[in-house]
Amino acid sequence: MNENLEILKNCFWLIVFNLLFLSSVAQEQLKVDTSFTIQNTFVKESKKRAYISLAEKTDTHVLKIRQIPYKKTVDRILSLDAYLPQNFDSIYPCLILIHGGGWRSGNKEMMATMAKALADKYVVLSVEYRLSLEAKFPAAYDDLIDAILWAKSQKQLPIDMKRIGVVGTSSGGQLASLLGSNTHSNKKSFVKSVVNIDGILAFDHPESEEGEMASFWLGGTYQQNPAHWDDASPLFKVNSLTAPTLFLNSAIPRFHAGRSDMISKMNDFGIYSEVFEFEDSPHTFWFFNPWFGPMVDKMIAFLDKTL
Repeated sequence: MNENLEILKNCFWLIVFNLLFLSSVAQEQLKVDTSFTIQNTFVKESKKRAYISLAEKTDTHVLKIRQIPYKKTVDRILSLDAYLPQNFDSIYPCLILIHGGGWRSGNKEMMATMAKALADKYVVLSVEYRLSLEAKFPAAYDDLIDAILWAKSQKQLPIDMKRIGVVGTSSGGQLASLLGSNTHSNKKSFVKSVVNIDGILAFDHPESEEGEMASFWLGGTYQQNPAHWDDASPLFKVNSLTAPTLFLNSAIPRFHAGRSDMISKMNDFGIYSEVFEFEDSPHTFWFFNPWFGPMVDKMIAFLDKTL
């Protein structure tokens, strides 16, 4: 098994070195919005709730392989980080983690603590995707479909390609539910399970308060580009193939936009769903104690049932 791990690491190292070298110039020129960080969020939220602390998870039993390239765009290469049981001896379900940040900011490293917490039972892939300063919708959605296809094509990682789930936070939750609608033309990219953590389900909806950031990502206001606003809304994509979904929500109503309507539609198709709201919690509760542990427990119980 140790020999297999060394081969795995060496193969990925060679691929990463070669591809990232080719894309280094494009990466340097990339515009990045760094306004959304875990530390900034902690400072902001701890002023309101002094009792919170940053969730941490050791990676003693986790094998982490960083910066694995999964897609080449016209301008650069997109990468992902893989987390898996260090002493794997079989294949595992795979989870695609999608960070938040208003479709404009954030990065895959923000999902590291969650990935480590899940990597005992799953192969976890935390994915980089193009944000709105680089490319508008549907580029991020297309990138994530390609990440799913990449995961299902792997021979080096111990992935059970028949059991792929997606987990997203905030804007990543919206993208996770959009992927979970399974309306993509390529059936190989279908997923079996979704965990949506405080991601909206509809952009043009009585409960939605999306404005400038959504408009920037969607290429205009609803009046200017209604097709994109509707196409990006998981609520309007529910069908008989939609994946079972766990909705984990904060105490802030605007981030539940469209949830009740979507659950109703899923019920009409007989699709399983669960919903849980954490009382007196901020939008970014997934970063912090006391919510992190109970959140992970609920995720694992749901994923064990649906993957």
